[in-house]
Amino acid sequence: MLKRKSRVEFEIPAGTFRVIGLAALSGVRSMAGPAFLSRAIRRGDVENLLNTPFAALGSEKVSALLQTLLVGEMIGDKTSFVPARVSAPALFGRALSGALVGSALFVSRNHRGDAGALLGTLSALAGVYAADRLRKGSAQRLGVPDAVFGHLEDALVLSVGSRLLKRTRS
Repeated sequence: MLKRKSRVEFEIPAGTFRVIGLAALSGVRSMAGPAFLSRAIRRGDVENLLNTPFAALGSEKVSALLQTLLVGEMIGDKTSFVPARVSAPALFGRALSGALVGSALFVSRNHRGDAGALLGTLSALAGVYAADRLRKGSAQRLGVPDAVFGHLEDALVLSVGSRLLKRTRS
């Protein structure tokens, strides 16, 4: 008699891949996820956050502040004043950004915010280390100045971030 193999199935909540992508961008630029999320909320592309702790992300002032911080981070990244993205304070900030994005997007879909926060944190940390290794390795291998790769990261963040949340309505 042949034994039948059992399968394990699970459902991935809607918007999970957006959380992963946006939180991973927070690993590259810590303000990217919150800035793009805030802009999407203002556009009406992310809903159901009005009576939640995330409602402030939809305010015009918060959105403008987050976008200004993102631009400042992009400029600061090319200087020697900013600590390495894998230093403890930078990792903590990126993890928090990922958690914020993940939690808010899960809550907007009526899913548990803590699950979204965990997914966002892990995705941001994965994004940090992937970007760090890719940037350092490429700069050394190709002999190209580090700032060139910083600009490429900025382009990637802006391109992916601006498209990632366009159609999140159910």
